[in-house]
Amino acid sequence: MKFTSLSFLLFFFLVYCIHWALRGKFRIGFLLIASILFYAAWSVPFAFHFLGLVAFNHFANKQILKNKGSFWFYLILLLNFGNLFLFKYFYFVWETVFLITASPVFAKDVLESFLSNQFGFASITLPLAISFYSFQMIAYNIDVKRGEAEENPNFAEFALFIFFFPQLVAGPIVRHGEFFHQLGQWNLKREQAYQGTFLIFLGLLKKVVLADNIALVIDPIFRNPDQYDAVSNFAAYFGYSCRVFCDFSGYTDLARGLGKLLGIELPENFRAPFLSKSVSELWTRWHMTLASWIKDYIYIPLGGSRVGELRSYFNLLLMFALTGLWHGANFTFIIWGLIQGFFLCLERKWKLMQITIFKQSNVWTERTQSILGVVYSFTVFSLAAAFFNAPNVKNGWSLWVNSLTGHSGQRTPKLELLLYSLVITFLLNYLQEKPLFPKEAWSNQKSFFFLFGFGFLAIVLLGYLSPGGTEFIYFQF
Repeated sequence: MKFTSLSFLLFFFLVYCIHWALRGKFRIGFLLIASILFYAAWSVPFAFHFLGLVAFNHFANKQILKNKGSFWFYLILLLNFGNLFLFKYFYFVWETVFLITASPVFAKDVLESFLSNQFGFASITLPLAISFYSFQMIAYNIDVKRGEAEENPNFAEFALFIFFFPQLVAGPIVRHGEFFHQLGQWNLKREQAYQGTFLIFLGLLKKVVLADNIALVIDPIFRNPDQYDAVSNFAAYFGYSCRVFCDFSGYTDLARGLGKLLGIELPENFRAPFLSKSVSELWTRWHMTLASWIKDYIYIPLGGSRVGELRSYFNLLLMFALTGLWHGANFTFIIWGLIQGFFLCLERKWKLMQITIFKQSNVWTERTQSILGVVYSFTVFSLAAAFFNAPNVKNGWSLWVNSLTGHSGQRTPKLELLLYSLVITFLLNYLQEKPLFPKEAWSNQKSFFFLFGFGFLAIVLLGYLSPGGTEFIYFQF
C-alpha cells in the first residue's frame, strides 16, 4: 500500500477517525490491528511471519528482564540476525562463494532447482521493512540486557512499537525511550495537527513532484552510463543526491506527519544534511536514527575513537562498510560505505594535523571555509552515490570514468530540471535548519492561513507535476 496512493489515504482516514473515537488502551489494540493489516496488504504470509517474530522477541525480552540471563539474550539475537541473514544476505553470500570457487554446486540455477524441489518455491523473497524492524528489535534486546530498558511493556504495546505503520517500512528507527512513554498520553494538540498536516503535504511534494521527476531523468543514465556523455554522467550522480534526499526525507516527513496526527511523535531523521561542512558532520545530520544505531551498538563497543589511531580508522571503515551492507546485499553498497569511511578517516587525520600544524592559520574567513566545506561534503556524498544507486560495480565505475574523461555520447534531455532540483534541494535543507514556524507557533492563526495556502498549492502541484509515481527508495531496504 503506497503512502502516495488513494487507497492509503482512505485507509489512514478510517484509522484516524476510529482511533480518536476510542478511549484509553483500546487505541493501542486498534492501532496494532491496523498496522498488521497495513503489512498484510503487502503479504499475508509474511505478516504472520513478522507477528510470530515479534511475539518471540517479546517473550525473550521478558525472560531477559527477569534474570538478565545470557541464554535468552543470545538466542533472540541469533534469531533476529539469522532471520535478517536468511532473507536479505543468503543470496549475496551464496553468489560470492560461487565467484570465489567457481564450483557448479553454488550455481544459482542449482540452488533454485533445490528450493523448488524441496520447498515448492524457486527463490527467497525479501520481506518488506526487514532491515528496519530487525534493527529496532535488536536495539531493544541489547538495551534490555544492559538494563537500560525497564518499561516492561505488555505484548500489544511492544508489538505496536515494532509494527507502528507510519514508520514501519522505512523508519525512522525508533528507540524504546522515544515511544513507550507516549502510549499513556493520547492528546492531539492543535500544533501537532497543524505541523503533522504540513509535514504530510511537504513529504508528498518532495517525493512526488521532486524525487519522482528527477528519477525519470537520471535512471536511464545509471542503467546505461556508456550511452551518455560526460555531462550527463556527471549530472546523474549529483542528481541522485537530490533525489534520495527528497525521496527519503519526504518519507520521513510523511511518517512523522502521520504519527503526529495519531498523537505519536517520531524522531527526526534529517537535519539539513547538505549544509554540513564535512562528511563527519553530514553523518550526524543524515539518516540520523541509523547513524546513532550504528554508533551505539557497533562503533562504541568496538572502542570507537578511544583506541589507537590505526584501530580507530579500522573501526570507522568497518562501521561504514556495515552501514553499506545494511542498505543492501551488493558490493556497490559496501563500496559506497567504504568511500564514506575513507573520507571520515581523512578528516580525522586532518583534524589531528591541524592541532599541531595549522592551529594559528587564518588564511580563509569563516564564511569561505563554510561554503567550501558544504561544497566538499556534498561532492563526496554525490560521488559515492554513483555506487549507491548503480545496479552493479561496473556501472558505478563507468559513471565516474565517463564524467571525468570527457566521454562522448548522447546528452540526456531535461538537464535543466536537475539544476532546478539542486537549488530547491538546498532550499529545503535551509528550511530544515531555519524552520518557518517554531514548534509552539504552529497553533496560531498565522500558521493556519499558511497551512491552508500551502495545502492548496501542494494539491495543485501534485495534480499537474506528478509523473505517475515510483516506490520509495528505502522500501527496498
